[in-house]
Amino acid sequence: MSVWYEITVRGTEDALRGFVAACEAARRGKEAVVFGHDLDLEAGTLPQRLLELFATGSHHLVFAPATLAEEVVAALRSRGREAGLELETVREVVRARVPFSAEAFSRDVAEKLRQKLVMGLPPGVEGENLEETEAQDPSARGAELYTPEHAYVYRIVGTFVGPLPGIIEMQRRARNLPFVKVKALELQTRPLETPERA
Repeated sequence: MSVWYEITVRGTEDALRGFVAACEAARRGKEAVVFGHDLDLEAGTLPQRLLELFATGSHHLVFAPATLAEEVVAALRSRGREAGLELETVREVVRARVPFSAEAFSRDVAEKLRQKLVMGLPPGVEGENLEETEAQDPSARGAELYTPEHAYVYRIVGTFVGPLPGIIEMQRRARNLPFVKVKALELQTRPLETPERA
């Protein structure tokens, strides 16, 4: 499992995306970065100063696996200023989390939710505080969405915890399922001078 890094860069987003694309191309598509603007990040995990800078569009986050992060950081240090970019910080992503909940009124949908949210999780991803409940009321009618009572109700709530790529996958997977509510991605990071090779 690869270590991932959060890289904060000052400059324009277009310049950064082009700069990073050149770094990725040099690796011939073996690894790819994820841009902070492409993720639904929990604001509470970012310092207030950074939130203000991101709001103005002057700073951007790039997430990359160790080897690619090392190359992006080296390239930013040596050629970033020519592209109007400046490396601000490098932090190791220690852990990522994404809380979710779901409610379904049919056994078929409940089984689909179990398959996607409980079984077959990406490597390193675990369900934290997972609570599944099922309730049956034979006196209620059907599985109609707007009936006051349902014959069958399935609920699940919890948090996915693990390495960043797996949590991004689970956030996307959950958002593509019916009846699932997904909260913003939470990150636990620690500052580093430079990323080390994994």
